[in-house]
Amino acid sequence: MYRIQKILSIMGVLSRRECEKLLLENKIKINNKNAVIGSKAGINDIITINNKKYIITEDLFKLETRVIVYHKKCGEIVSKKNATTKNTVFEKLPYIKNKWINIGRLDVNTSGLLLFTNNGDLAHKLMHPSSNIERIYRVKIKGDFNRDKIILCKKGVDIGNNEIGCFTKIIKDGKNNYLLTLNTGKNREIRRVLTKINCKVEQLQRISYGPINLKRLPEGQCRALKSSEVKLFFN
Repeated sequence: MYRIQKILSIMGVLSRRECEKLLLENKIKINNKNAVIGSKAGINDIITINNKKYIITEDLFKLETRVIVYHKKCGEIVSKKNATTKNTVFEKLPYIKNKWINIGRLDVNTSGLLLFTNNGDLAHKLMHPSSNIERIYRVKIKGDFNRDKIILCKKGVDIGNNEIGCFTKIIKDGKNNYLLTLNTGKNREIRRVLTKINCKVEQLQRISYGPINLKRLPEGQCRALKSSEVKLFFN
């Protein structure tokens, strides 16, 4: 028996915080009875959320955490395929018995490293701001990205929606090319910061996420992380 927050997080249905919020609102049931914070579920129990049912199977408790790295192409969408959504990254991933959960996103015009796992608990952990994981991007910038603007980007720029965009490291990597390091995963953060300082992104590629690098992985291809690489995320 496991706490319902842990079960739903592992399954990738809800983060633990999201689960607790719905529990307080009496929106989660176990075997048709309202669940509360601290409720537990086991094999063959049925969890219902907004009329959608999830059956707890023995396989869930035998889950071997898998993580893959994928080299996203520009033009691909980080979304599950449906009747209106095509050319998604999920079409390119290897078969898995349960499902792949993306760890963060890249917008349609950004290429580079994406991580996927079958362990929702791990996915939520690696995406949460408290993880403070470095993401490094190779960026070609159009405009006068001068010293004053570089200093400003390191201090933080108001990008709207009560959010501050900040680059923790900025390294010049050739003419108009830079390596930018972020410790957060705000939506389109690099593009929004550069727009605010009258610059523009011409090309954007993520080359690393925490300890995992893109290296020479070809576009449209993926590779499974070794167990030693996966363990780096748990340390």
